[in-house]
Amino acid sequence: MPVSAVETVEESPRGRARAARATTDAVAPADMTSDQLVRRAKVIEEVIGLIGAVGADAVQMRDVAQRSGVALATLYRYFSSKENLLAAALEDWQKRLTRRILPGGAPADEDPLPVVLDYLRRAQRAFHRNPAMTALMLQTMTSTDPEVQPAIEQMERNNREMFDRILNGVAPENFANVSFGLNAALSAALTGLLTGRLTLAQSLDHVEWVTRVLLGEAHARPA
Repeated sequence: MPVSAVETVEESPRGRARAARATTDAVAPADMTSDQLVRRAKVIEEVIGLIGAVGADAVQMRDVAQRSGVALATLYRYFSSKENLLAAALEDWQKRLTRRILPGGAPADEDPLPVVLDYLRRAQRAFHRNPAMTALMLQTMTSTDPEVQPAIEQMERNNREMFDRILNGVAPENFANVSFGLNAALSAALTGLLTGRLTLAQSLDHVEWVTRVLLGEAHARPA
């Protein structure tokens, strides 16, 4: 899914000029006031809804501004480009998803397998219900666009924190390999779901098999 499929700005020269100015003028969330953060959150809420309704490619900055009740210039103050906006919406959706489906984790002396399987099943079902977000996630995670790098880095941090909680009992020396394998299995399954090469039942079965093998090996043969 090429990154170029997502257009950055309005096609007019005026829109391109506005975006060029906004790239340098955009305010980082850490520097926003509480009111600005509230408006930014409202924008992201609208964008998440739009992605689900029309897909990421069809989202336009002008439409987002109108639906959010903010001026287009203000929108570019919050998000330097369409890529930046979509990546921020994806990161927020992923964070909400993790919070909603993530349990407290298994105690350190208990088998983490049931907790990990529960998380992965719920994640697959959530993405299956929202193929537009699945497409955006796969596209974003393969992007080298600097506009989306902050969101990718935050999603990676969220992912590490999540696995820190649910991979209790996995030796530290095995943690990186296990989490890599689980993420790879999940990404492959979501790609199969999105392209129609896998049914949800097949996706769930494949990811469960990989999870059982990885966790079994991690416990049976420490590195």
